[in-house]
Amino acid sequence: MKGGRSWLAWALASMLFFAATNFILGYVAEKSAGDAAASVKAAMILWLGTGLLGLAGAVFFKLSGRGFNGLTGRRSLFLPLAAGLTLALGMFLLKTSLAANPLAKGPIVAVTSSNSLVVALLAWAFIRERLSPGQWAGFLVIVAGIVLISLGGGTRAQLDAVGLAVAAMLLFGATNFFLKLAGRRGCDSVATAVVLWQAVGGCGVLASAGYLIAYSRLPLLGRPGLSALALLAGVFLALGMLGIKKAVTLGQAGPAAAVSGSNAILVGILDLALLGHGLPGLKLAGMLTAVAGIAVLALVRPLEQPERAWESTK
Repeated sequence: MKGGRSWLAWALASMLFFAATNFILGYVAEKSAGDAAASVKAAMILWLGTGLLGLAGAVFFKLSGRGFNGLTGRRSLFLPLAAGLTLALGMFLLKTSLAANPLAKGPIVAVTSSNSLVVALLAWAFIRERLSPGQWAGFLVIVAGIVLISLGGGTRAQLDAVGLAVAAMLLFGATNFFLKLAGRRGCDSVATAVVLWQAVGGCGVLASAGYLIAYSRLPLLGRPGLSALALLAGVFLALGMLGIKKAVTLGQAGPAAAVSGSNAILVGILDLALLGHGLPGLKLAGMLTAVAGIAVLALVRPLEQPERAWESTK
């Protein structure tokens, strides 16, 4: 694949890992119907899963002598740390909003999955990243498809749940924008991802300790195996974040975030194939719409962006 299109491959890989994450979390929520706090506890365990991969990465860096040389100075450390914190908080708010109103899953997911709009606006406002008319068309078609998929159930959301979802959307948008900035400042993708993973894992350790103090037990899910699945979801989330870091570094932040955000396509397919959940007509239409938008982004020619001495493709 040509260098100009390699961002799409990374965005699609990110979409795959995010789909695995969300499918597992959906399965955990479905099998924990009797546990009102299952979504919140699953988020805490997910953080720990992401942190485990960060710990493994740090150990590898130490043993190989590589270290964190991929980061361009201590000031650049702020970006992956901030991305990890906003990601962890966004996941927590998303799960809290779903726990507050489980019947509003469609609208909530629609709102949070549209964070690519936030990324595109931030990239335009702060780093003057411009999209061609064709890119805008594909980008907006993907967002429309995501909304249709999420609203396929026809549910309505309460105001408080939507408010939490909007906050999560803004945090996810900030996460991807921080990763874009890290790439432009020459930060290596693997080193950036490992720091982000560790930041998320740190949130998991603090949250678990707080839960233990408050309730005298760890935030484990009731049914056997569900906690292990939530931990695995954290690993998939970590790999998805590495993919999106590469995607927003090599390509433009808004389209890359839109492609990875369309993971609801794969979640719907997995729900149908493994759990037997049907595909409403609106959801199927949304899936086809999102695929069409991805195809447009793959085919259109991007605008030439001004070169900067500190940009990187690491």
